[in-house]
Amino acid sequence: QGVEGSFHNEAASSYFVDKEIAIQPFHDFRSLAKSIRAKNMDYGVMAIENTIAGTILPNYALINEYDLKITGEIYTRIEMNLIAHKGKKATDLDQVFSHPMALLQCADYLANYPQIKLSEYDDTADSVKMIRDKQLENAGAIASKKAAEIFGMDIVDSNIETNKKNYTRFLIIKSRMNGHDQIPQKASLRVITKHDPGALADVLLIFKLNGINMTKIQSMPILGKPYQYAFNIDVVWEDYDNYKDALHALSTKAELVKVHGEYKKGNIPTV
Repeated sequence: QGVEGSFHNEAASSYFVDKEIAIQPFHDFRSLAKSIRAKNMDYGVMAIENTIAGTILPNYALINEYDLKITGEIYTRIEMNLIAHKGKKATDLDQVFSHPMALLQCADYLANYPQIKLSEYDDTADSVKMIRDKQLENAGAIASKKAAEIFGMDIVDSNIETNKKNYTRFLIIKSRMNGHDQIPQKASLRVITKHDPGALADVLLIFKLNGINMTKIQSMPILGKPYQYAFNIDVVWEDYDNYKDALHALSTKAELVKVHGEYKKGNIPTV
């Protein structure tokens, strides 16, 4: 998702660093999901969470709706930059465009310039292209340094994100296929518990008893069932057999267990 120079573009290039790849950009996540399910491409790259802005909930819904398979992940350091036409300063700008997540991640910096109107745009890099193409002389955009370079724009201020430990987790996804390239280390599950007292506690206890470490849990409303929720759960393990035992036990305790993907875990940044 996103044009050349976007953070998705950078994540794709980093994950497939040893491969010769052709990148197909999409303006929205749904179009990306549709194309992957139709097998129009080998893999897709989809952001799922950011250390500052949190989880991108609609993407969990798309993965489930289009029955996509998660086959990998990568954590990428996100450095936000204020980009504008040559010679412009932040005090010259009256409007800044970017993806809503990027605007949120730079809220403290932008608060120093109350004259700037914040405008949401579909993509960070595409917002740079847009202000260039439309010749919006007093507008800026927030995006990567690569985007500024590609579209021939100036970096007004660099690393303007509020928290410098700003990382986004990207999922590598594909259409459903059987088998693994290697023994996986991590899984993403969708679990719907039974409507009994302590049902979620029973699920979590299964993970504990089988030595499974839960790295994420995210509740999601179930479409068409008001006030009922599914849980998106990420787990890691030392022994794959323990994970398989946990899955078997889950099937007896939960109303539904769906494996969105089993894959090699990405390297989580420590700084």
